Amino acid sequence: MSGVFELFARTRFRTASFRLKDKEEKMAKHAAEDFEAFRAMFSPRSVAVVGASTHGGKVGNFVLRSALASGVEKVYPVHAGGAEEILGRRAYPSIEAIPDDAVDLFLFAVPQQHILKGFEAAVAKGCRGAVIFTAGFREAGEEGRRDQQRLKAMADEAGVKIIGPNTMGFYRSHSRMNATFMPVLSDFFTEPGGITVVSQSGGVAGFAAIRFLEDHIPMGTLVCLGNRANVEFADMLDFCAEDDKTTVVALFIEGLDDVRRFYEAASRCASRKPVVVLGAGYTAAGRKVARSHTGSMAQSQAIYEAAFRQAGLVQVHSVEELVDTAKILALSPPLRGNRVAVITHTAGPAVLASDVLSRKGLVLADLAEKTKEALVSRKVLASFMPADNPVDLTTFGYLDRRLYVDVLGLLGTDPGVDATLSVCLSALGDPQVVPFPLEGFGRTAKESGKPAVFVWGAPSAAAEEFKAWMQAGVAAYPTAERAAAALAYLHEATHAARRMPETPSERFSEALDSFVADLRASGRTLVLEHDAKRILEEAGLRTAKTVLAVDADEAAAAARTVGYPVVLKIASPDIVHKSDAGGVMLGIRDETSLRRAFGEMMDRVKHAAPEARIVGICVQPLVPEGTEVVVGGARDPQAGPVVMFGLGGIWVEALKDVVFRLAPVSEQEARRMIEEIRGVKVLGGLRGKPPVNKHALARLIVAIGRLMDELPIQELDCNPVIFHDGTYTIADARMSLF
Repeated sequence: MSGVFELFARTRFRTASFRLKDKEEKMAKHAAEDFEAFRAMFSPRSVAVVGASTHGGKVGNFVLRSALASGVEKVYPVHAGGAEEILGRRAYPSIEAIPDDAVDLFLFAVPQQHILKGFEAAVAKGCRGAVIFTAGFREAGEEGRRDQQRLKAMADEAGVKIIGPNTMGFYRSHSRMNATFMPVLSDFFTEPGGITVVSQSGGVAGFAAIRFLEDHIPMGTLVCLGNRANVEFADMLDFCAEDDKTTVVALFIEGLDDVRRFYEAASRCASRKPVVVLGAGYTAAGRKVARSHTGSMAQSQAIYEAAFRQAGLVQVHSVEELVDTAKILALSPPLRGNRVAVITHTAGPAVLASDVLSRKGLVLADLAEKTKEALVSRKVLASFMPADNPVDLTTFGYLDRRLYVDVLGLLGTDPGVDATLSVCLSALGDPQVVPFPLEGFGRTAKESGKPAVFVWGAPSAAAEEFKAWMQAGVAAYPTAERAAAALAYLHEATHAARRMPETPSERFSEALDSFVADLRASGRTLVLEHDAKRILEEAGLRTAKTVLAVDADEAAAAARTVGYPVVLKIASPDIVHKSDAGGVMLGIRDETSLRRAFGEMMDRVKHAAPEARIVGICVQPLVPEGTEVVVGGARDPQAGPVVMFGLGGIWVEALKDVVFRLAPVSEQEARRMIEEIRGVKVLGGLRGKPPVNKHALARLIVAIGRLMDELPIQELDCNPVIFHDGTYTIADARMSLF
């Protein structure tokens, strides 16, 4: 019989392998088709503007002006009112009247009620991509949601990518395709750049564009997703990962319909190029009432930010930081270490920068003796200034800016310096002050292979000076705080591991699968503690052996099995917090005390919770004292299975010092989770307690993540997990299935 099962297993494995290969091939084909559709949209051969207007103050006129500014040879205005010509281009009364059956891009600026019919006609004209500026879809109620679903179905069937509805559109500097209602973008962003900005909000995209403009940062692509009919952030991340024109991706996210899909796409993209993200307005759509600490704390913001971190994204907290970080990522080499040297002619801004660096984990570098000697021997310092970090050039640095290049050259060869931050005030064109040698500074920075960020004190009237810094390839900022923060984010980006989840080498036992299947078949979704611990034990985890007793005789027999002293805990599907109902008694040391405690607990719980169904009382050994943590998991409606870790016992509710990740997690990711909690020092051992075995803790987090990923578990709470004597024991566990 075993041979039959072995043959079945091999056949099943081969079949699964073929299915996986077939699935991967289909996904690769679909990705290639999507990429080509995006490329046709961003670099179209022809464009139709549906709803082109003769009135200069209407959106249809703005959109047509944008399209004409793009330099696309074939632009077809569609005007149902009968205009024969708009802005010098022949107009057509309908989409069907366009004398071209291969129009790549359609821009819709017509009322909502005309969109579906117009889109159907566009597909017949060869549409590859569309921008729908019109509002009134899923943000407008049930009827709008239905219309958007119909629009998505039509687009998916035709292989058409839609930006919108309710969007500002997109701008692509490389093809000069302006598919927005802001024709001025074509005038402002004429130089192609490597930064792609993808925003859910047109307003945030507009403010970001202003920041790019003010800082003279070339912008590669700006995409406003709007209502996301069939182009999600995940789709844009997949495109950006393959797009050779994109070197840095910047995202503004208000909400996601599928966090798991976003995470997978973000992980792929971040493994190839840096991705910076600004999140806001998180929601908790569809979350069920939670019965565990994990479930109650698995709020959207915690899960979103966990997904960002786990995917290797750099998280910022304002539009200004989004642009500043994208800028330094586009201009600077990676920041491998955290040691920074500061060059300045004025102390105050250097102090401000140093404070920001320190708060974000960067330190002032200790200069090598060789570097100090060279600073003195080359007479780049005033005689009264010590050769130290910060390198203070005093007023001489303001008057003779060539000193900055000399010092940068010395610091660039110092093995103890990972990056430099320089501070200098603009002379605002004063002919008596030596101009800053921008090209020389940029060249020296490039030769060093180390990031060199600059604080350039200049008013907005001297903004052309920042353009010169961009042309020199140096990330320059108007304040010390912004420069230091950008450098810190660069460091974070360099060390944001590209964290695709590990594939488990083996599955859990058949006995575990069978036991869980039996529980589900019985109709039980809430798993009582003794059964939850059996599941954990089958998964190879250490628990306090727990036996269910229905009367005092069974409890006494169980105590003899597990060994005194013991703990009694009420077993009821209706009581979540056992202690609150008087359902926990600790440190029972003999049978007489146990029998008395059993009866007292039954009476106390029945009085405290008269409607509760009581299955019995669980008996388990008393776990030695130690450091308590909580490890658990929950199934989020948007992110799927997630795993949680934090300080345990009563502290989980009092402090809520917990972190999340999407399950499964690697051991490396589990170690990052351990280091992220605010109370990580507690794990090192306080007040005489031994330190927690972090290796065992990381493996426990990994195992819980696997359970969440592979079994039909809705929520799981191991709290407390007590670390003692170099190991751990799961003292209590709650679990529910779906």
